[in-house]
Amino acid sequence: MDKKVVFISGASGSMGSQVLECVMRTHKFKGLILLRKKPANEKLAKKLAKKWGEELEIVFGDISNKEDCEYIASKADYVFHCAAIIPPTSDHHPKAAEKTNLFGTMQLVDAIKNSPRADQIKYVHIGTVAEYGNRDWRHPWGRVGDPLVPSVYDFYAITKLRAERYVLEADLPHWVVLRQSGVLHHNLFANNLEDGLMFHTCWNVPIEWATAHDSGVLLQHIAEYDSEGTMKEGFWNKIYNIGNGESCRVTGYDTMDTGFGLMGAHAEDFFKPHWCAARNFHCFWYYDSDLLDEYTHFREETWDDFWAQMKKLNWYFALGRIVPKSLISKLAIQRLFKDTNAPMYWINNGIEGRVNAFFGSREKWEAIPRDWKDYKLFRKNQIIDDDGNVVDYEYRRDIKNAKQFLLDHGYDESKPDSELDIEDMRQAAAFRGGKCISETMTKGDLYTKLEWECHDGHRFWSSPYTILKGGHWCPECCQPAPWNFDALAKKIPFFAQVWYDTHEKDEDKFYEKNCYEDILANDPKNKK
Repeated sequence: MDKKVVFISGASGSMGSQVLECVMRTHKFKGLILLRKKPANEKLAKKLAKKWGEELEIVFGDISNKEDCEYIASKADYVFHCAAIIPPTSDHHPKAAEKTNLFGTMQLVDAIKNSPRADQIKYVHIGTVAEYGNRDWRHPWGRVGDPLVPSVYDFYAITKLRAERYVLEADLPHWVVLRQSGVLHHNLFANNLEDGLMFHTCWNVPIEWATAHDSGVLLQHIAEYDSEGTMKEGFWNKIYNIGNGESCRVTGYDTMDTGFGLMGAHAEDFFKPHWCAARNFHCFWYYDSDLLDEYTHFREETWDDFWAQMKKLNWYFALGRIVPKSLISKLAIQRLFKDTNAPMYWINNGIEGRVNAFFGSREKWEAIPRDWKDYKLFRKNQIIDDDGNVVDYEYRRDIKNAKQFLLDHGYDESKPDSELDIEDMRQAAAFRGGKCISETMTKGDLYTKLEWECHDGHRFWSSPYTILKGGHWCPECCQPAPWNFDALAKKIPFFAQVWYDTHEKDEDKFYEKNCYEDILANDPKNKK
């Protein structure tokens, strides 16, 4: 029997390369990859051809090219779409991000849908936690179906949100969307020390990381289990969150502190509290990430495993035990204040739109303590809630206590999907400030599109799955850019329940659809 063909986009990236390695090492599949024509990829192609020989077909092209995608659809049995222009590159090259993340996805999906082989192709789409937007200790747990309120200026999140919706509404026979959390990979620290993006991570943000290795194992197992007929029933045509589970549920502070701990130091030795954003980030602890592991059994690494590897692989951590901490801070970290992607650059250059988005206002940034002894960390039980109680980090981090912190989806979730009917659609639409215009539906049919209307009178057709299970709403006013969530939260309870965790009810900010271009004129990276 001929081997099934697995196509992997983004095979030169941190996740795609791991997927390629994990799939090919089984020797159960024929691999197919698409690389853009450039010197680095030509060198990579030679290396991969030598390693895998005839088991791997390498094509030079572009995911946004129609003919290239049609060729993929003519050959592949599994399409693993990992390719994306991610931050910080997407911040400096937004048009390139749109071309790959959105238009590339559209071309690939269209090629599959229009292929005579459409029924044979299983499509796996990699989404992102960035689609959900900002969280803090008030709602540290999240799940599929939560509102999608991507952070202001995060053009990457917008391209991924729109691409995902295109997938959900394409009526492909077999698809899965996997929303990837932050990825722990071996170049994590080196990459972060090259861009101001590092400072976007809030100290108190809850994060459930996923390792690049285990993400590769995940897609390997999808191909293996499905082709062998051992995949548990009910896997396909759903959205899942990718996270490595309990050991990888930490905070932004833990991430920095553990990394710099390999130098025998702490985050406090290198940073000041006011250098990092106070809000407008993303990530949370996944209430439902265990579900994906139940299907695919992909978790092999823990938080401690990853950092042990980092210490072994990166020699520069040893320097931190020799070189003065203040010198490392000055030469490696504070030098990034000049990067157009760094909050301190916005502060020093009067870029008030970003200051407002990431801090609330310049005044609120000025009020952030400059000394760590005065800064309140979630991780250290230093936050006091509105009732005067200590916010217990370990209590909130325990998944047994998570239900009370989950967001409302606006319908009776105790009902099985097979029992959801038009009344549930009406309730969900009302919680989103709108209406379900369709008068009937087949009970339990979550994939036949219905007509909806948002609070602003925009009418659109979407499947119940996209709305109730995906967390999407109006594609015209609730799918930025522009970003207008201050106004939307006043009309949409679905958004308000999380938006006001980190925004004041009297805020009234509006961010133009091209606001993310504000730093490009002075951005030397944009000229490269």
